[in-house]
Amino acid sequence: MRELSLQSGHVTHPRLTLDDDVAAVRGVGPGMAARLRETFGIATVGDLLAHLPVQEPGKYRERAAVKPLAEAKVGEAVTVVGEIADWQEIRPRQGHGGKHRRASPRTVHKAAIVDDAGGRITAPFFNQPWVAKRNPAGCRVAVTGRLERYRGELQLGSARLTQVPPGETTVETGGDEQGLVPTYPASADVPAEQLTKMVRAALEAVPAVPDPLPETLLARRGLVDRDTAVRHIHFPPDHEAAHHARQRLVYDELLTLQLGVQQRRTERELEAAGMAHPPVTDGLADALIDVLPFPLTGAQQRAVDQLGADLAVSAPMQRLLQGDVGSGKTIVAAWAMLTAVDHNRQAALMAPTEVLAEQHHRTLTDLLAPLGVNAPGGPRVELITRSLPARALRRVLAEVAAGDVDVLIGTHALLQDRVDPPHLGVVVIDEQHRFGVEHRATLRAKGSRVVASDDGEAAPPRQPDVLVMTATPIPRSLALTWYGDLDVTTLDELPPGRQGVKTVVIPSHSPRRARLEAFVRQQADAGQRAFVVCPTVDESDVLTVDEGGVERSVASARATYERLAHGPLVDVDVGLAHGRLPAAERESVMDAFRRGEIQVLVATTVIEVGLDVPEASLMVVEDADRFGISQLHQLRGRVGRGAAQSYCALLTVDEANPRLRALAANTDGFALAEVDMELRGEGSLFATRQSGLPDLKIARLVRDADVVAATRDDARALLAADPQLERWPQLRAEVAARYDPERLAALDSG
Repeated sequence: MRELSLQSGHVTHPRLTLDDDVAAVRGVGPGMAARLRETFGIATVGDLLAHLPVQEPGKYRERAAVKPLAEAKVGEAVTVVGEIADWQEIRPRQGHGGKHRRASPRTVHKAAIVDDAGGRITAPFFNQPWVAKRNPAGCRVAVTGRLERYRGELQLGSARLTQVPPGETTVETGGDEQGLVPTYPASADVPAEQLTKMVRAALEAVPAVPDPLPETLLARRGLVDRDTAVRHIHFPPDHEAAHHARQRLVYDELLTLQLGVQQRRTERELEAAGMAHPPVTDGLADALIDVLPFPLTGAQQRAVDQLGADLAVSAPMQRLLQGDVGSGKTIVAAWAMLTAVDHNRQAALMAPTEVLAEQHHRTLTDLLAPLGVNAPGGPRVELITRSLPARALRRVLAEVAAGDVDVLIGTHALLQDRVDPPHLGVVVIDEQHRFGVEHRATLRAKGSRVVASDDGEAAPPRQPDVLVMTATPIPRSLALTWYGDLDVTTLDELPPGRQGVKTVVIPSHSPRRARLEAFVRQQADAGQRAFVVCPTVDESDVLTVDEGGVERSVASARATYERLAHGPLVDVDVGLAHGRLPAAERESVMDAFRRGEIQVLVATTVIEVGLDVPEASLMVVEDADRFGISQLHQLRGRVGRGAAQSYCALLTVDEANPRLRALAANTDGFALAEVDMELRGEGSLFATRQSGLPDLKIARLVRDADVVAATRDDARALLAADPQLERWPQLRAEVAARYDPERLAALDSG
């Protein structure tokens, strides 16, 4: 509600609070208030001030002095005041084919302006037809931009236009006033110049914004106070002030996020106790390390040490294990599961596909063979998938329920009610981003057991330790944000002997294709194997444009198989695998490829994870520009697992594609993840997260990685001293507003 009034110069403005309706701001009528709500979700004064200027380089511009054109210099930022003489609409010719094709035509509306001294200049506005409609010929305007010469005529580049009401002799954006001009996200219904005026009016009417943070924290982190940050992010006196304002608001945004996820973790730990099972000297876990044919890498040893510390205490482990393709995550996970088995408890590993579950079963069985796996006295390892025959399934379920199975591996089939391991101590979830929150919670709950305390009261249920794994490298800043409620362990070393995969980008219709197919034959003759991966199973409506500008369907697995098997590779054993094949048939094809009966496997991304063939040394990806960086990196990880030099060929119509160039230049998955995040932006990455995390308004995780780490530490310290933030009620309110209980529950990544 409105309070007292305050003076701004010679004008008295109503005093507003951040919770007042945006219609209370001077100059915001009912119609504009409705448009603000509909277009930007701005309902209150606080929402308006949270509509921040664009933070990209160059978006804050120096205020430009009003001067006659005759006194302005080319390259100078100026404000020209005059009358619009006419408008010209220009539709540039569109390019054809490949990367030059446009989704929609580009239009330019060019204003011809005559200033008060008779000088004439043009100002182009790209894809902004509403500027011409709202400012027809005859309007008096102030146009700010950089004076430049284009094709012999003077024009204002990157122009901003504001109408000057009849009778006004001053211009808000000009004069000798100091400071920078912001650039707001705007629309046809809510123009940038009106947003600027509304925000200025709101700031003039609100009192100082209280600061929710302790002064000691502000001093330690070198942060300006909240009120200064809010005012300077909109109208900074200089670029340094804009930097400090952004720094403070980035910190606030990331701190509330970290407080939210860590409070959720604390609540979850109070809801259920864990099970302490410290590493046992000379147990099965120790024996596994002893029988490995190679020593652990330094990263694997650090991971084992971290997991050992987690397993040794009664609080439930919640840890993310991330590592590049081939970094040895399975060995670390096997060690954790055997640590539980050493305490007469069971372990479960859930994978998203049958292919990956079966691969884990083979790998673990081979790893544990020296320990007498599935022999009397040795650890029992079993597999459950939906394609397991009914009789075998009944047997495994009975043995699991009896506690006779030590390690149970499976797909979503593990989530069935009839899968009931009574002594579940460790849960491992592989490629966890492919599971929904409810899937992970269901599996974790299978190990929960209500136990009685010493006084006979029911104690919190005991939950198993949870290790989630991903082979999709995540930048540390993103991991600490997405998985703020998890401890993060990173395997950033490859085992000795692994060779880097040489990667090349080849135009789809280049003569190099024929040489590549000859190389595939040569590799097959040498006993090596090759993958050829396509984006689709059958020809479809998904089109691409070849170098000549001709449209065609993107490469399909079936058509590529037919072309290779009856053409360039007619005397080579070629197989076909894709998701539409019955599971048994698909597995039969993959087994034949593993055994070498098939030398070239044409496939879709069903081979992305779970297929471990050391003899595979060549990966060919058709229409590679249709895949993302992380998926291409996963596909490339299917080769290079043996002693032979391996290769990856990315065929594309766009040789300059930045994702493909990044793949060719780098084999480090974590570096590629940083590139991916920079190219895609955090927004699209958050959209793939099944967590309910809100968009970040101002923080950028690559640019602000150091702030992510700092706020994680500060959030932990604040909550350790004051778990409910009772000493900081405004901060508590901000966390609660941003992360309501329903959203916080969705952040449960365990």
